[in-house]
Amino acid sequence: MLDAAQDMQHLFDDHAAMHLRLGASTTIGNYLLPQQIARFRQQHPQARVELMVANTADIVDAVAGFKVDMGFIEGPCHHPDIVVEPWQDDTLLVFAATSHPLAQGAVSLAQLAETQWVLRERGSGTREEVERLLLPHVGSFGEVMDMGHSEAIKRAVAAGLGVSCLSLHVVQELLDSGQIVAVLAPLPTLHRTLYRITHKDKGQTRGMTVFNQG
Repeated sequence: MLDAAQDMQHLFDDHAAMHLRLGASTTIGNYLLPQQIARFRQQHPQARVELMVANTADIVDAVAGFKVDMGFIEGPCHHPDIVVEPWQDDTLLVFAATSHPLAQGAVSLAQLAETQWVLRERGSGTREEVERLLLPHVGSFGEVMDMGHSEAIKRAVAAGLGVSCLSLHVVQELLDSGQIVAVLAPLPTLHRTLYRITHKDKGQTRGMTVFNQG
């Protein structure tokens, strides 16, 4: 109600400062959303933007509790009070260090299943999507090391710790530098959908409308 009242007060004032509270899961918050926030601030320099970055489960809780105006997540959301809309498509890549045994040529699904994996923690949207996309093919993962941040995972894998699967946006820099390579396993291209979420009882503020148009 306060958001709606503020929007009504500034409805005819193009120079009124907008206040936007965003939540994003880690891959989106670190690699995708900053560019859109920068464009938004360039077009509306008086706007105030707050960004909360956490895993998917925490962002869903933040939207459900009205702590943020809208969220951007990588995994499924089944909360009864949340409206979920497709936002962007994303590609996931299975990768290893160039020196890793599974990086030396074609590998079987059995080899992939038995190797050491480095994955995001439980509750992460990326972890849920990796399991949804890969487990039907490999059956199970071998020994798994959990890490709470994609940046730590890609650096650990580049150092030879194991194999992982992350968004292409996350690992592109290391791919380009030759520190990691795609694992050549008989897998389909791994696509997922990234989602924008809002509370069903949350009014669409001017800031939300303008940001989504960007």
